[in-house]
Amino acid sequence: MIKSQLLQGNKTNFPVHGLQNSATASRLTNPRSPAGVHVGRSPKARRRAISESPMVRNYKLLPIAASSLFNRLPPTAFQPALRPLSRCSSRSPKMARNEGIKPENEEQLKALFEQKRVIRSSVRKALKAMDPSLRSQEDNAIQNIVLEAPWFKSSQRLCAYVSCSALREVDTSRILSETLQHPPKDGYSKKIYVPRVEDKNSHMRMFNISRMDDLIANSMNILEPAPVDGDGNEREDGNFMLTKDPIDLFLLPGLAFDKSGRRLGRGGGYYDTFLKNYQELAKVRNWKQPLLVALSYSVQIMDEGLIPLTLNDVLVDVLVSPSGVIPISSAGLDKMKV
Repeated sequence: MIKSQLLQGNKTNFPVHGLQNSATASRLTNPRSPAGVHVGRSPKARRRAISESPMVRNYKLLPIAASSLFNRLPPTAFQPALRPLSRCSSRSPKMARNEGIKPENEEQLKALFEQKRVIRSSVRKALKAMDPSLRSQEDNAIQNIVLEAPWFKSSQRLCAYVSCSALREVDTSRILSETLQHPPKDGYSKKIYVPRVEDKNSHMRMFNISRMDDLIANSMNILEPAPVDGDGNEREDGNFMLTKDPIDLFLLPGLAFDKSGRRLGRGGGYYDTFLKNYQELAKVRNWKQPLLVALSYSVQIMDEGLIPLTLNDVLVDVLVSPSGVIPISSAGLDKMKV
């Protein structure tokens, strides 16, 4: 009954963690979800052939039609349905473990990347069709949840993406600006690192910023930190190989997510590569692993099992939607108890 109501876009009265009994929750708990943004963090509408993706360039593949397995899925398979969530769920969320498939042959690899391509296309269409007023409401709801979350307030060193409106990413401008303007507590303020893409080979660096003016538009009109500050001094590079202080929290973008922790990016592999390297470094140095938090509009949440998972994909610990916080891994569950 509940599932039928949700698929039809009808309102339900289930509480959601973070927005219980609020007017915002009433508007946003079950928005209608059409189902989809383009490959690469560029506002220009362009498509790359499968062979051009950094993750599979070495396989020398050509664009292909959907595999026979994928064609058997009904057209409605990619219509995400946002179910109401509660912190006190009757069943525990799944742990964020990567049980991705290791392709045994080229055809299997082609099928996986074709499946991802179709989902990306579907989510792009949904985001493009999203009403601007609803987008603004969801941006505000998500940022309010993050700013008030205990796991955010307690973090001291965090990496966060700088949202790009042309890419229809969840807005992070208020999260960044309010955090940077917040006076130091006990003589210590949060340290924020934001990404800068270095090349087309999934190489990304994190630089520390102290104000929003530290960001400049790159050639694709995406805000990034300049390597030097306004005084000509080299900006602190978040080269974590050289630091003694670990990162507490990552705020992550993406195109599609599910409640088992799967995250589908834009195909460049920048975040997965960076996160894999950092997690390995944390293991070597015996650091506590950072909390990985993804921010998602309601239309970006997919049914579990639709997003294909490969061994290179990194799962998130927490998903924040307009409806509230969805803890996924054991680390995410622990943070909800704070």
